[in-house]
Amino acid sequence: MATIRFEQVQKKFGRVEVFNDLTFETQEGEFSFLLGPSGAGKTTILSIIAGITPVSDGKVYINDKDITKLKPRERDVAIAFESYALYPNRTVMGNMRFPLDAPLRKKDLSETEKVQKVHEIARMLQIEELLERFPRELSGGQRQRVALGRTLIRRPTFFLLDEPIAHLDAKLRHQMRGELKRLQQEMGIATFCASPDQSEAVAMADRIFLLNKGKIEQIGKPDELYFHPVNEFVALMLGEPKMSIFPVEIMQKEGAWYVTNDDVLLQAPEGFGAFVKEHKVPKSVDIGLRHTDIEISFESAAKEDGYQEFRVDFYQVNGEKLIITAIRGATRIVVEALFSPGMSIEYGNPIWLKWSSDNFYLFDTISKMSLV
Repeated sequence: MATIRFEQVQKKFGRVEVFNDLTFETQEGEFSFLLGPSGAGKTTILSIIAGITPVSDGKVYINDKDITKLKPRERDVAIAFESYALYPNRTVMGNMRFPLDAPLRKKDLSETEKVQKVHEIARMLQIEELLERFPRELSGGQRQRVALGRTLIRRPTFFLLDEPIAHLDAKLRHQMRGELKRLQQEMGIATFCASPDQSEAVAMADRIFLLNKGKIEQIGKPDELYFHPVNEFVALMLGEPKMSIFPVEIMQKEGAWYVTNDDVLLQAPEGFGAFVKEHKVPKSVDIGLRHTDIEISFESAAKEDGYQEFRVDFYQVNGEKLIITAIRGATRIVVEALFSPGMSIEYGNPIWLKWSSDNFYLFDTISKMSLV
């Protein structure tokens, strides 16, 4: 088992500061996931761990051993880049067995064992028939599988994966999520994976390290980040469709509680008022509602039951799901409904929405931090 620890790591490229005082630690044997948008610094973190990119200041440890100044070959980590980094003059077989032929390991296995190992990993990645081809003869997805196979072929202290399945087709990507998780558990090798895809993080991660502009916003299990986001950034990164967040004022009228702004007046569920009083929630807040918290109707009669009229700004059909972005003035709310053949929906059509669950998220309007 292995852990990685960053202590007050700083990294600059010229005058551009990527990290300042970055500190975190993984846990033994876990599948850690660096999640964040493009440009957040995910690849730089993996490159620092691998020894490819030096730190400007601070310390990096693996198993409490200071590796900050060690050469890449001395760190016993295996990394798979999104850019493949394959040797163009080697076949798929040659690329995948390259780590086994390295000076430090070339005597660990016999020639027969090396070939068997390559076939084993290639079979798992569905590229066994490509072993005699060169990288120029492969598609982007095939090259990525080769790069991933080269990483998986040996047993390092740590696997470092930079968007390892981003270029695979949807079916294989779904399959590889499960395969990577299974392999990591069976081999017992700690893994640090970086990707902007929250669905991959939720599917594979033991813990997520959510990165934003070189700063870790929150660390936790996928369900912790989903149900207890520390701020609006975290709330918007987890969940598909994304949470709807908009500014409101909290008001009480004739014994009922509402959230309102210039566009909407939504009645809050029972218990909302008691929650507001208990937590001393300010009058003006940002409220977050997920698509599962909103009930949708396509019938105008729904307004008699507390529904409010919106307009369809955008919609997409995803199998049996109909995902709609509804607008009313400057307020946008994303909702989801079941889609059936022959269903009629057009841009600009009216729909009626109602807050229909006890679930909600409240954020400070200035700091955007969670209020609960």
